[in-house]
Formats: sequence, structure tokens, C-alpha cells
Amino acid sequence: MAPLGLGRPGVTLYVRRMAKDPLVMLQKLRRLEAQAERRALAERLAAEEAARQAVAATDQALRQESSEGWNPNLGAFIQKALDDRAAAKAAQEDAERETDRQRQMLADARAAERVVEKLRENRAAEAAREEARREQNLMDEAARKPG
Repeated sequence: MAPLGLGRPGVTLYVRRMAKDPLVMLQKLRRLEAQAERRALAERLAAEEAARQAVAATDQALRQESSEGWNPNLGAFIQKALDDRAAAKAAQEDAERETDRQRQMLADARAAERVVEKLRENRAAEAAREEARREQNLMDEAARKPG
């Protein structure tokens, strides 16, 4: 931050200087985007696991009721359990699709982040080559001058 005097004694404001390289800001944005996609993927994985557990719970309830012997309401229970299991299975499949979609979004965000990183690396390498050329030119010019 650079001090900015306003002519009033005892009052100094600080202003943040803009980065000289806009790629720095773009890289930060890409990093934040990738972090957000990672968090979203973690949420999708949790939803997928919850759906998987719901399917397992309905299967367990169906097995338990079936193993307890004769029950006059067994037919209704079995139908409800089958319906619950079908709904849980559909929710699990939806969660898996959403997780796959989120994985792709994360991969895209990470790829965009890498593109910016590579661009900055290329730019820095080009600047280093240009600086080396300037130094060589200065040395060549100094060597040509009669002493």
C-alpha cells in the first residue's frame, strides 16, 4: 500500500496499488473458482453418500420385516418398502449424476487455472529472455566503444 497525503496534518490514507500484471488477479480468480468447485464437489459427494445410505436403509428394513415372520400388513409394508427403495435409488442416481457434473466443473476450473499459470510462466520467461538480450546488447555496445 502506498501512503496518500491529503494535506491535512495527521491524516494519511493508504491506497492499494493495482497489480501491474492483470494475470495476477485472473490467477487469483481462477484459484477461488477452483476452490469453490472443490467445495461444491464435496457437497455432491456427501449428497451421494446420503442417497446411498437411504437405499441401504430401505433394503435393511425390507429384509428385517421379511425375516420377522408372518404379518397381516406385510403386503402393504413390502409395497411401501419397494416404493421407498425405488425413490431412494432414483435419488442416488441423481446424486451420482450431479457428482459427475460437479467433477467436470472442477476439472474445467482447474484447467482454466492452469492456463493462467502457464501464461504467466510464459510471460515471465519471455521477460527474462528480453532482459538477457538487453544486457547482452549493453555488453556488446560497451565492448565496441574505444576505451
